[in-house]
Amino acid sequence: MGRNLLAHLKAEGFPALGTQCTAEKSGLVTFDLFKDRIQDCVDREFFASNEPTVGVISAGISQVDRCLRERETTHVVNVENTIRLIQDFRDLGIKPLFISSHAVFDGETGYDDEERPKRPISEYGRQKLEVERYIEDQAPHTLVFRLDKVVGDNPEDAHMFSEWHKWILDNRTVTCIQGQLFAPTHVQDIARSIVLGCQQGLTGFYNLAGPEFFSREELARQFAVMLGREASIVSKPMEEFGFLDPRPLKSYLDSTKLVKATGIRFTSMREVMKSFIENTLAAQVSAAPAATDR
Repeated sequence: MGRNLLAHLKAEGFPALGTQCTAEKSGLVTFDLFKDRIQDCVDREFFASNEPTVGVISAGISQVDRCLRERETTHVVNVENTIRLIQDFRDLGIKPLFISSHAVFDGETGYDDEERPKRPISEYGRQKLEVERYIEDQAPHTLVFRLDKVVGDNPEDAHMFSEWHKWILDNRTVTCIQGQLFAPTHVQDIARSIVLGCQQGLTGFYNLAGPEFFSREELARQFAVMLGREASIVSKPMEEFGFLDPRPLKSYLDSTKLVKATGIRFTSMREVMKSFIENTLAAQVSAAPAATDR
């Protein structure tokens, strides 16, 4: 998500700076949320602009089972140092924007709006909720977006469609959680919503998820149909996956509040899947060896 957001901001002409945990790619500032302070990693001149500046906090450890297995370490990153980063942004005159998760809800009912009681069923969700409660009590000027499943149309990125595409081409079975309903959201819609929310000066809590919701199995079947490929797609109960911590069964969110505030139009999953397939074919053509005359 961060990489796509940075590309979108630059394409729209906004001065933007991205960070990375380790020094792997050029053009990004190295900032490790576990041990660094943002003011020690970013040139102070970047913060000296007279224009409003927003710090988007999408960093963190999101592997659900790891959050339970390494509770102390992940709590430092996802809670303690995230709260410290929010405080550092405030001290620097930067408006914090925190990326939260559907995992703050229990997933029993689904279609949760912003006022639904928060009852996380995983350690990851409890960590997200702890930051949300800090924001509500101590930093109400912060903007919070809660996401569900993020997908894209770039076959080079790591996301659900690129994973399914590889599995189907390799004749591997796509195995889904039985009864799981979710609202996949195009990563570009998330980037556009962040920009619109900042331009509108929004604060507080907003769900940011597409209006369509699917069972994971049904969406996988639709994806295979659009690929024109036969695919082995099965569902099995969550208990058979061996997860350390449970996943919400109904994670789809009601984003009416955000739509009313920004006018955002979400991209349909049919559009996203079609674009993914077109981009995949284009990449195959560009990678094919050029024909030469003999």
